[in-house]
Amino acid sequence: MFPASYYLNFYTAYMKRKIYTAIFLLSTYFSFSQTPEDALRLSWFQLKGTARNQAIGGAMASLGGDATAGYINPAGLAFFKTSDFVLTPGVRFGKEKSSFRGTNSTGTSETQFNLGTSGFVFGGFGYRARNSFAITVTRQADFNYRTFYTGLNDYSSFAEPLADEFANSQLTIDEALMYNSDISIPTRMALYTYLVDTANVNGNLQVVARSENPSARNQENLVESSGGMTEVNFAWGSEINKKWMAGISLGVDILKQERRTYYHESDATGNTNNDFNFLTYDERFTIKGYGVNLRGGVIFRPKEYIRIGLAVHSPTWMPLKETTNSGFAADLENLFGPGNGYDSVEMSVVTGNSGAVENRYVLNSPAKFMISGSYVFREVEDVRRQKGFITADIEYTNYRWLSYGPYEGESNSTTKAPYAPYNDAIDAIYKGTFNFRIGGELKFKIIMARAGFAYYTSPYKDKELKARKMFASGGLGYRNKGVFVDLTYVHRLNKDVNFPYRVNSPRANTFADLKDNGGNVILTVGFKI
Repeated sequence: MFPASYYLNFYTAYMKRKIYTAIFLLSTYFSFSQTPEDALRLSWFQLKGTARNQAIGGAMASLGGDATAGYINPAGLAFFKTSDFVLTPGVRFGKEKSSFRGTNSTGTSETQFNLGTSGFVFGGFGYRARNSFAITVTRQADFNYRTFYTGLNDYSSFAEPLADEFANSQLTIDEALMYNSDISIPTRMALYTYLVDTANVNGNLQVVARSENPSARNQENLVESSGGMTEVNFAWGSEINKKWMAGISLGVDILKQERRTYYHESDATGNTNNDFNFLTYDERFTIKGYGVNLRGGVIFRPKEYIRIGLAVHSPTWMPLKETTNSGFAADLENLFGPGNGYDSVEMSVVTGNSGAVENRYVLNSPAKFMISGSYVFREVEDVRRQKGFITADIEYTNYRWLSYGPYEGESNSTTKAPYAPYNDAIDAIYKGTFNFRIGGELKFKIIMARAGFAYYTSPYKDKELKARKMFASGGLGYRNKGVFVDLTYVHRLNKDVNFPYRVNSPRANTFADLKDNGGNVILTVGFKI
């Protein structure tokens, strides 16, 4: 038996029932491949920006004077008195490490191009030149990753929840395999290949999962993903008077992700006569759509050298389309005669569809609230005489506010009902979080030195799930004669978890611990226009 840290233990028996019931109900909607983890992936990511912004840990809610302000607190655009063009290419590199049931794995090194905040800021126009407008684009989330882990499991099997679902349905095998069945696609595939079946056990007809026959199983899970979320932002900032600034922005997101999940489970005992050799589940998943959000904020300057910022981000409303195609194979050794136990099935066979299954829905990300403070050394109108600053943000968001809903048509209790299990699972698993960002800059005539730190706390209720996003950064800047160049390095130390499958209460789940360590190099080149 492995240490308790490998298992998911929830605080109370009530919470266990609530969580497992909610997650189990997810399987009843066979065409809906999204899970609570997928919803989180579309909303739990750190702020991006220019090289300057990332060098100071992303703390921008009270500072302003940077093109990234439109994504954090658009009131900060009001500090622009001239117009800028900025371009921010970057390179991300590193490798993922995983630990699953006592076995450690290390991924391959990967290098990827990304785009920080780039575009135009038009400053100093309108009444008394107090208004600014920005059109920028930023890669908000990167879905390019590869997750792999493997281990020996003597506790549970991938087919266990599939057998539970079939047993609880009280359907016959023929009824469960019907095209209009509410049984999930993986369970129907397992029934088709006889991995899940009915058998006489001590004179009683019972549902069995043959992968549970061995006392231990080798398990491996591979997830390969590509794509991302890119936002085009339209932002306005205005200096109301010497003490108050306000701003608002509209963000339009375009997202696409392609993902392959390959899961393999095999008999680890060496017994060739226990009706199980291996099972394989191979899924191809694509999600694409767009999102719309609003951001607004104010900056208050009680003194020339003190800035206080408040910002609110609305939920991002995302109409999405997902497409899923999968295959299943099982080798049951000698079940149907010597060496005659292998069978495989494509998803189209059990769904009756000629191709992949499609589904449409709306995902709403959680709102965000920020409070911030900055201290500017020697703040004067002439920025050439300013010597630097220190700034800090505190951000609150509650991932229980994630929600699924119907794609189109009237939204009411009837149309929302199919999504209730997903939203119940989100409520049961996630919690509110506080995120912290701090940074500073020292200016030496035309050269600037910067440093920053950001910490994003775990969105999971359960303390056994070790998750965080942590970034340490530093960089240099150059300003002279209308040209500016910023170079930044950000080192990330991220943790998360991954569940290969989920079993039902009172059984405990098992999961992999993931570590993503690596760096980002960001370069911003800008010109006064």
